[in-house]
Order: sequence, then structure tokens, then C-alpha cells
Amino acid sequence: MTAPSARSHPSSTSASPPPSSAELARLAHRSAVFLPGDPARTGRVAFWHPDEEPPAGLGPVEELTVVVPEGTGIAVVPVQALLLPVRDALPALTRARTARADEAAAFWGAAAVLALQLAARGRLLPGLS
Repeated sequence: MTAPSARSHPSSTSASPPPSSAELARLAHRSAVFLPGDPARTGRVAFWHPDEEPPAGLGPVEELTVVVPEGTGIAVVPVQALLLPVRDALPALTRARTARADEAAAFWGAAAVLALQLAARGRLLPGLS
């Protein structure tokens, strides 16, 4: 379970090409957390691993503060996270739900598939922020 803080420091703002299939497979095994935006379409997904740096060249990297299990309790730690727009994160998230991935990534993958099913059935209505 992760709880990102509002404190982040962008290290890159340039647009990057979508991740390749191999990169998507690696992202599916990282922790994931949704970062809401306003308007909602600007929300992003942060992929991170407590012991590894994010892959280079896929998008902006920011420092997030997350909560991780530690012993019988929890710890608050800063991590470097790759941030992707939801549209670019969807392929990694949908892989995560069946790839023995991180539990948080699998959760967001299941949520993404449900949202795609609702959109396909015409059950999502445009909203206002």
C-alpha cells in the first residue's frame, strides 16, 4: 500500500514515446500509484520500486514519499518514480493484473480493465471538474 505525498520534484518534462513491450513487462512488476489531476484527464500513474531507479527515457521522474511495510509496522520513504499519463500506463497496468506483479499495480490494473469495460458499454458519462 502506498500513500504518495504532495511533495514532488520534476526532473524531466519532455514528452517521451510510449514504452516498448519489454519496458511494459518491467513496469508491470513495479509498485504503482495513481496521482489524480485536475481536470481528471491529467491524472498520472507513478511506477516505483524501493530498491531500484526508474527506467530512463520513458517519461518524467519525480520523487514521491510513500508508505511501505517495515517489520511489523510501516515506514515513510522517498522513492524515485516514473510518471506516465494514464493512456501510456494502461498497457503496463493491464499486464500487471495477471503477471504476478506488485499488488498495488495489479489493483490498478484491475481498476483500469473495469474502466475500459464501462467505457466500451457506454456507461461513463463526461464529467466536470
